[in-house]
Amino acid sequence: MRRTGIAAAALAALLLLTGCTARPPAPGSTPTRATAGAPSPASPSPRLTGAPLTVAALGDSLSRGFDACARYGDCTEVSWSTGTDPRVDSVADRLSRLREAPVTRVNAARSGAESDDLDRQVTAVLPRDPDLVTLLIGANDVCRSSVDEMTPTTVYADRVVPALDRLSSGLPSATLLVSSVPDVTALLPAAKDDSTARFIWSRLGGCATVLDDPRSTSIDAELRRQAVRSRIAEYGTALRLACAQHPRCVYDGGALQEYRPELAQLSALDYFHPSVAGLTEVAALQWRALEDSGLLPAG
Repeated sequence: MRRTGIAAAALAALLLLTGCTARPPAPGSTPTRATAGAPSPASPSPRLTGAPLTVAALGDSLSRGFDACARYGDCTEVSWSTGTDPRVDSVADRLSRLREAPVTRVNAARSGAESDDLDRQVTAVLPRDPDLVTLLIGANDVCRSSVDEMTPTTVYADRVVPALDRLSSGLPSATLLVSSVPDVTALLPAAKDDSTARFIWSRLGGCATVLDDPRSTSIDAELRRQAVRSRIAEYGTALRLACAQHPRCVYDGGALQEYRPELAQLSALDYFHPSVAGLTEVAALQWRALEDSGLLPAG
């Protein structure tokens, strides 16, 4: 989603609101009882004897773990697609565990990207010959200053279709996992009544089609939000139809579009992007679609 370049503003907003910031333990400080003494032996890693696999991610900040860690910006280790953080249990980690195989992770997604960036991203991943490609993009196409500025569905489709065509022809044995676009308006029931979330939204700006006057129940506000929901549904139809043209393409069936986050599943830095808990849920939803399809890469 489009929220890059706002870290300084977000930090200022949080400082104004809380009057303090959390600090990590000072170097050399006394460890707590749980960590004092000799370290416990690490659990042995499973032997990865399967054929090596490569997972590639295309999309926007939702696949970059943006604002999900204890810092502003990308945090790819918690990416739902290619992340390595065990709390998330990413699609790549699940595939590695299932196939008992080492996985190379290629994250070509770009925070702030719209659908017009797909051609560049596809060009970047094709030479890496991935076995699985995940694609999640479209939130920035609706997160605009006005409804009129949202990407038309025909334009969105004209960008997605050739991207999938190139992936399918260039990677004929790869599995393509296409995610529906999350319903960005679902942020409102989760966070609009939280004063911190509203304060940060008001200071950060952005995504006016959804976040402007978040508690308003006026006809204009409701029509604006409905326009966003309708456009996202149209994007979903375009993704489903485009994916159906390729034998190894899996559409998530609208799982992310129907996902309704809770407050704890939103980043405490911007109340807009998913938190680690939110990314864990996204990974689970997408893995379920992949597993149900019967098209898991064999390795």
